[in-house]
Amino acid sequence: MKVNLEEVLFAMQSAGSDEAMYYVIPLEKIMSSAEVSGKYDESDLIRLPDRRDIDDYGNMERFIERVKDEEIQEWLSNAIRGRGAFRMFRAALDRFHMLNDWYDYRDRCHRVTAMEWCEDNGIEYEGNRYELINDDEEVEDDDYGFDQDYIEPEKPVIPKTVSMPKQPQYRIVSIGTKNAAQLVFLASGYRDEILVKKGFEKADDPEGAQAEIEEMLKKGYTVTAVSESGRYLGYSVTHEDGESLIMNELFVKKDMRRKGLGEMLISSAASDAEEKGKELKFEVDPACDEMLSLLEKCGYITLQKLMFSAVQPEENAPEITVGSHRFRKG
Repeated sequence: MKVNLEEVLFAMQSAGSDEAMYYVIPLEKIMSSAEVSGKYDESDLIRLPDRRDIDDYGNMERFIERVKDEEIQEWLSNAIRGRGAFRMFRAALDRFHMLNDWYDYRDRCHRVTAMEWCEDNGIEYEGNRYELINDDEEVEDDDYGFDQDYIEPEKPVIPKTVSMPKQPQYRIVSIGTKNAAQLVFLASGYRDEILVKKGFEKADDPEGAQAEIEEMLKKGYTVTAVSESGRYLGYSVTHEDGESLIMNELFVKKDMRRKGLGEMLISSAASDAEEKGKELKFEVDPACDEMLSLLEKCGYITLQKLMFSAVQPEENAPEITVGSHRFRKG
């Protein structure tokens, strides 16, 4: 599935209280509720965000929080209280020559909402991408710049009045039932890579990989992907076990390795473990030398447990040394 981000934005902003907009999966096309009514199954439709999801009142509040000048911030905060909040807000912005700042910030917030909708539903997208910087991030002059189609206002803009969105490269996305299908071929690739490392033929079984993902989600496992424009480049799987959060799968596409994506997934899991008050641990297949190297690079250097099997290894299986003992990798 693929879509143009500009089309998603236009549809989001066009949706009214009495008419929703949908992405029609078989057509890979956005259509109105009137156009799809009675023609498609519910499973073929993905509803786009509407004005409630866009939440421009919330965007106004967040914009005000980012304003650096306390006097301007107070004016704007007072403007959005009571009736006519949007009109009074625009009037206050005009007073301080900040209307274009707001319009640019608002449009980029809408773009972030559109991006997140695509990624949450496993839809690849093309178009300019933005995310909001944290309030405590230092804002560079380039970060405050505008798009090429930005029209210079007649009145001077107060420099660095508000923190602006910036363009990201990769994003961490939570995987659920809505977007799990987009992960199937990555998961199948992970399983095939393990088989090849152990000397077996590839299974080439995306259906089996899909069944395993669905089963893990049913068990409450956390599946996380790293995304570029809605295209999943890698993923990890974690589950809780007593005082530990166990990562038992981590995989990044071969052509995207050594770009920091594995570290991103580990860092995300580490943050999750910290929030839950658990220790992050890893279950690693001994055939995964690259994973062992990545863990060492990330500071995970203590080996706590080994798992052994009596199954006879392949004749040319590589060896691993632990102290004075030598074992074959199974």
